[in-house]
Amino acid sequence: MKVFIDNVIAHRYINFKSNKKEPSTVAILGSSRGNDSIMKYMNLSSDVAKSIVLSGHNVIHGCGQCGIMGAVYDSAAKYSKKDESGRPKQNLAIVKEPLWGDEDLENCVVVGKAKSEAQRIKMFSDKADSIVIFPGSAATIQEAATLISKNNYSPKEDRKKIILVGHDYFSGLIRQYQDIYKNGLLSDKPQNLFSVVDSKDEILKELN
Repeated sequence: MKVFIDNVIAHRYINFKSNKKEPSTVAILGSSRGNDSIMKYMNLSSDVAKSIVLSGHNVIHGCGQCGIMGAVYDSAAKYSKKDESGRPKQNLAIVKEPLWGDEDLENCVVVGKAKSEAQRIKMFSDKADSIVIFPGSAATIQEAATLISKNNYSPKEDRKKIILVGHDYFSGLIRQYQDIYKNGLLSDKPQNLFSVVDSKDEILKELN
């Protein structure tokens, strides 16, 4: 895969080149609630989702209406190619059953239904080629820790690219993994299990 960065900052897209015949899929996870503390991340996640779908690839998310989930959903739905029925076919979702009640199932393609958060995390891991995790609540920390743990115990060739967005937000988690490694309780260095970035350019570079 290769990243192409346009000279115009507002229109930088990911140009994937892969041996796979089908499009790549990027999971974008994060808060399903919106407030001033994550507004910059909502804007960033929306821009990243736009870049992915405009390059012909897929975004998969949790189908929330607000916060980062809502921003990703809206952007992927807006810029996605449409199928014969007019549904945005690059805007993929994994939903919980029973539904939370704020999902818009008309403008996405539901590719999985999970009975629990643990099952949904596994579905994200199974269906995504790469995973980008923005700031969020306790569930977001659970998602990040579970996915990082899976990388830790998987052969290197089976690991997923995990990108945490926000050094400040994830500082405690980063420090925890550094301490675990120093104490000899982690199989590999933290930087080999996940990366941490702050900007769109860094996200695109990591997705390369």
